[in-house]
Amino acid sequence: MSYPRLTKCMPDETRHNPFHRLYKALRFGHCRMLAELGAQDFADDAEASQLLERLVRQLALHRAIAAARHAALAEALGAEGQSLGAGAAQDHASHLAALAELDSLVRAVSVAAAQRRRPAARSIYRCYALYSAADMTRMDEEETTLLAQLHAALTEAGLKQIETRSISRLGRDELHGLLQLLLPAMSTPEAEALLAQLEAGMDPAHYAAAVEPVVRPLLAAGSSAAA
Repeated sequence: MSYPRLTKCMPDETRHNPFHRLYKALRFGHCRMLAELGAQDFADDAEASQLLERLVRQLALHRAIAAARHAALAEALGAEGQSLGAGAAQDHASHLAALAELDSLVRAVSVAAAQRRRPAARSIYRCYALYSAADMTRMDEEETTLLAQLHAALTEAGLKQIETRSISRLGRDELHGLLQLLLPAMSTPEAEALLAQLEAGMDPAHYAAAVEPVVRPLLAAGSSAAA
């Protein structure tokens, strides 16, 4: 195996990156979940059940984000007479298949007999590691190769709309889950900038009902913890 050149394709950091903040959340979630799965021996049914429930919610969030991002990208490029191409559709389908496979593994561990639970749980740990590695590779490709295409096709406003539309397509519970991953991964000024962007780009009623009530308590909790 050979490692890639780390600077093979760096994006233009002077232009807006509609994936940057979203993928900060996903990378943070991957690292945290992988550490939790590795540290859990699954001997305690209550602790194991709680962790598996968090994993199920995280996989559902990944599925929702993938669908929202795919739709937002297709819409933005379609408005410019371009498309994501067949490769993007195949990648999206492969992503969903991996999530479905992880869902099946979680169900298998949940019903496994006590003597089979630890081996089955180790399978989840290894498979989640493979999934997270593949997902981070996909994120890097979108933040380099795809981003270059977006920079060539869209204005700054159009780039920000991809991010806003991706987030605004999430339901309240999904948005809450995303922000719980996103806020710890961002600085306070970056979080405030995202809020301002969402408030400016989203339907006011949707923002007031789904974003503001979720974000402000999380920001306040983060400020209290920092103090």
